[in-house]
Amino acid sequence: MKKIFKKIGALALTAVMSATMLAGCGGGSNGGGSNDKIKITVAINGNSNAESDLMLEWKVAYEAINPDVTISIKPFTSNYTQAMMNYLNSEKSMPDIMWTTGETHATWSSDEEAAFIDLKDMIDADASIELSDFYDASIQATRRNSKDDGIYFMPRDYNKPVLFINKAMFRAAGFTDEEIDGLKDGWNYEKFIATCERLKVAMQANMNTSMGVRASSVPLDAQMNFNASYCSFVKHFGGDFVKDGKVSFMSDENLNAYGQIFELIDNGYIAEGKKMASKTFTSLSAAMMINVRPEWPNMPRSDKYDIDFLPLPLDYVGVGCSGYAITYMAEERVSNSSLNVDGKSNKEYAFDFLKFIVSEEGQKIGAELGSIIPVRKSMANDPSWTTYMNAALNHAAFISAPEKDFSLSIFQDFDAKDSAKIMSRLAEVMGQVVIGDNYKNYQTNNYEKLRDAIKNFQSAVSDFEVKY
Repeated sequence: MKKIFKKIGALALTAVMSATMLAGCGGGSNGGGSNDKIKITVAINGNSNAESDLMLEWKVAYEAINPDVTISIKPFTSNYTQAMMNYLNSEKSMPDIMWTTGETHATWSSDEEAAFIDLKDMIDADASIELSDFYDASIQATRRNSKDDGIYFMPRDYNKPVLFINKAMFRAAGFTDEEIDGLKDGWNYEKFIATCERLKVAMQANMNTSMGVRASSVPLDAQMNFNASYCSFVKHFGGDFVKDGKVSFMSDENLNAYGQIFELIDNGYIAEGKKMASKTFTSLSAAMMINVRPEWPNMPRSDKYDIDFLPLPLDYVGVGCSGYAITYMAEERVSNSSLNVDGKSNKEYAFDFLKFIVSEEGQKIGAELGSIIPVRKSMANDPSWTTYMNAALNHAAFISAPEKDFSLSIFQDFDAKDSAKIMSRLAEVMGQVVIGDNYKNYQTNNYEKLRDAIKNFQSAVSDFEVKY
């Protein structure tokens, strides 16, 4: 087995991720399993019913065409870092396949002694997988850094934020169905601002309080604690969290970007920062919301919600991706099942299961549940997802303008432990920056108070430099 225990002290530094990341503990075991079948264990996020439902569907479908194999699902419910630490401290419990994301995998893909193996050679050798058919941002999320061409987990979806709009609330604010449908034509930032202004005027007039068109509402629940949202806004307004190879929260460009966000708050278009995680859309206090496809099945179902979609009206859109990594333990395990006549390692069986997940059949299964947008570009118009709930909806919003995409793994060029620490600070920084007192400081050019509000976060990461 790999000598991983010397790394435990360093890996413990990544515990800073625990405040913002999903996860937990669980594990697999070697051997043939029940009925002497070849057993492959998959660890998934047990905090998500959607994830559990999705994996169960994939399991049932895969086992139906591979009767010699059984997929054992092991949900974990503690934070991701703790789950991985548990596995590394007890290797026998480590699953063959581990759910991960573009933002969580780097620590565990960091070098040859880490937990996840590079899938690139297997993918390149397999004619059934053509990476050119995958959305670029999804592949980019699987890299360790911008100079690396490895693939450390199989991307399963294309996950970009869009605007969820409540057409029932729009109607209550005076929009006709024709006007609502026409929003998608020529939709851009200027049209977005005009729409926000019209909604805000109706809200200030308390046009229909029972439908949420009231003075206490806002046009947009921008979710400024959601990295896909705040990273997209900051980048759209010319800011960047990495400048000259170092982390920078308070560069002139970022100050300008914060100012643009403050203006949206000041105009009453989005909620002030203290309410940024309030889910105002789902409480009928916002007509629009920035969110991703997996959240759609969780939206309210009543005559007060008539949901459709528009693209995020920004020049840059942060795209995330989740998927499944194969652990080094799968590489070392060889099932003792009598059905494993060729003596294959669990890695080979695990890879075959991941191939099924990203096959057209597997992608259709996920899409039909409403949980994912297929990662394959060739399925851009596939009815498995474009007819979900209502074929007349603007499903195309979820795949619009891929040329605007950028990976949310924006700190992958730093050491993995540093990257984890930086990312844990981002939501905290935005929580300090985009609050009432601070946007007032910005308006009065009182930048020192603004800097003071986040100086502890800045100083904690200011010495980190990219590796290349």
